[in-house]
Amino acid sequence: MAIKLDERAVRTAAPPAKGAASIWDSEIRGFGLRVYAPTRRNPEGAKTFFVNYRSLGVERRLTIGEYPTWSAVAARAEAKALRKRIDLGEDPARERREVREAPTVKDLAQRYKTDHLPRKVPSSRKADWAMIEREILPVLGERKVADVHFGDLKALHERITASGRPVRANRVIAVASKMFALSLKPRAGESEPWRDAAQGNPCKGIERNQEEGRERFFSTAEIAALSEALTEHQGPAADCLRWIMLTGCRPGEAMKAQWSEFAEPGVWTKPSAHTKQKKVHRVPLSPAAIELIGKLTSKRDADGSEFVFPGRVAGKPIRELRRVWAAVTASAGLKGALVYTLRHSYASIGAGGGLSLQIIGRLLGHTVSRTTERYAHLADDPLREAAVKIGGAIANAGKGASNVAEFPKRGGAA
Repeated sequence: MAIKLDERAVRTAAPPAKGAASIWDSEIRGFGLRVYAPTRRNPEGAKTFFVNYRSLGVERRLTIGEYPTWSAVAARAEAKALRKRIDLGEDPARERREVREAPTVKDLAQRYKTDHLPRKVPSSRKADWAMIEREILPVLGERKVADVHFGDLKALHERITASGRPVRANRVIAVASKMFALSLKPRAGESEPWRDAAQGNPCKGIERNQEEGRERFFSTAEIAALSEALTEHQGPAADCLRWIMLTGCRPGEAMKAQWSEFAEPGVWTKPSAHTKQKKVHRVPLSPAAIELIGKLTSKRDADGSEFVFPGRVAGKPIRELRRVWAAVTASAGLKGALVYTLRHSYASIGAGGGLSLQIIGRLLGHTVSRTTERYAHLADDPLREAAVKIGGAIANAGKGASNVAEFPKRGGAA
């Protein structure tokens, strides 16, 4: 049956005794009214407007809405607009379904947990996930990934900052930025990304809060105390801590070190899979580090592990340093100190000894110079000492030979 679905026709349309019946409009192709039999919840029977059409040979039905929430006039106008889109080759039902089923920020968080967190060291995994659960998901979790904008992330950053946690605000945005970077790429088995590249990363351009450097370095006396305390411990964890102290490497790089990385005498070649910069990092070893790796070679002959610092599970590397480190720092009177401070101390000794920041950065595997620049004030120490000597020599010139600083001569007379 086809009639013009105007207000009177829709209002007077009688419901069937059971089930549902469709009434088609006589003017707009595919436009119809679905009339349902009465129920306890709706004794008069429900009425719903819809549009039927075919797309790529498949028949689809798109619901417009219920009467009287949608008047006949409004439903007819919507049906005409949909019909124009359909005639242009669009598929509104599929588009609506895609929007309804589009991934949320909560889904993106799970993707981050699965695809990215396993690459990070355990402590970083825990910290990242805590920020996601406590800061990001309560605010944005139910939002569609494609619907999140710059202003949403900026507001989140400002809210956390206003709560007295400026550094935390920066870290949360860093994690969110990585999450949305993943959304710009299709996942395995998917043809489309979760977020259009034209939308970009909504975290881009958010101005971070100023952070004051709070680097902790062990003094020479503290390093000596740690070395002495380490002599009381044996095993892979203690050996790994000695290795970090002597090479300044990241704890994760040391824990995953394999014997195949020491094929070249006196050199540690870290594979890209183990380094933060995702590049092969070739590091010359000091005599003390070479001596330690030599001692560990004899232990390797006993356990046969491919890992320099084997774990308790056969074929696996050591998983944690926390317990031995806690005992060592307590014995050295440095309770609460971080393992990572060994890396900072390695760099600070080099900077204080006059090594250039470029050399220190290459030893540590820094990819950007600003990461190494935190040691700039230490690198100035030998320059300051030299400036004092030169300035003293100039100031005392002509006041007697005994007051003039002596400088070592190079290659004979100038």
